[in-house]
Amino acid sequence: MQKKKQRQTLILTMILFLFVISAASVSAQTMKFAVPSNNSKQDSLICQELGRAPFFLLFDHSGMFLKAIKNPATHQPGGISRTVVALLVDNGINVVIADSIGDKMKKALTDQNIQFIKKSGSVHDAITAITQK
Repeated sequence: MQKKKQRQTLILTMILFLFVISAASVSAQTMKFAVPSNNSKQDSLICQELGRAPFFLLFDHSGMFLKAIKNPATHQPGGISRTVVALLVDNGINVVIADSIGDKMKKALTDQNIQFIKKSGSVHDAITAITQK
């Protein structure tokens, strides 16, 4: 009886381990990054103001450029965090790479399970540094 219980425990442990490994692999491959940018080119600088950035450049888990999207909140007087986060969620973004982030934006991102990574410099250099780890 003891051996049967040990075998069941071992099998359950192995199943759980395989589930965790496969879930981590799937989540890494579905990561999408957004970088606020001053223009739609990958060699542009990361915009210092996340919410009012003219563009967001989107990349997949491997750092491949997907597209540039205009930020509808660039000239918006208020509610910027809601607008930007809704745009990011609609585009399946999991991670934002930016120079800085305000408290309201940080809370709005966190509420939607979007991670924030602080980087400055060129968009290309930042995305390469993160996806090549």
